[in-house]
Amino acid sequence: MARARLLRETGGFSILSVLIAIVLMGVGVAAVSSTTVYLLSLRTEAAQRSVATALAVAYMEDVKTRPAQSVVSKAMEKVDEIGTLNASGDYTRNLVVSPGPIVNSKIVQVEVTYPTGLGRRGKIELVTIIYSGL
Repeated sequence: MARARLLRETGGFSILSVLIAIVLMGVGVAAVSSTTVYLLSLRTEAAQRSVATALAVAYMEDVKTRPAQSVVSKAMEKVDEIGTLNASGDYTRNLVVSPGPIVNSKIVQVEVTYPTGLGRRGKIELVTIIYSGL
């Protein structure tokens, strides 16, 4: 009888409390893992956006070194991460030239699109005005 009484008084966790603890831990781990995946995708997109911005700035600087009379619109081109023309590149660049607000000026717009994941594309756009002089 003393032994039966000792077994009843022994503290411990019931099977129900253990199951509840396991479920709560599972929910917590799932939340943390989904947040981690989301943060990694944001980091990747930020890196892609940085590359696209560098490509747009480099292309705009190249266009600004040309004589203003020779700057004309160009069709969309596929390029790689370093700006080299590449038919299988992940980035596209586009040059749009339109008449400027004053005589002998042009509005120059460089657009670079980049992959953001899930089949979507982001866009970087730079605009400047060039003047050809008299």
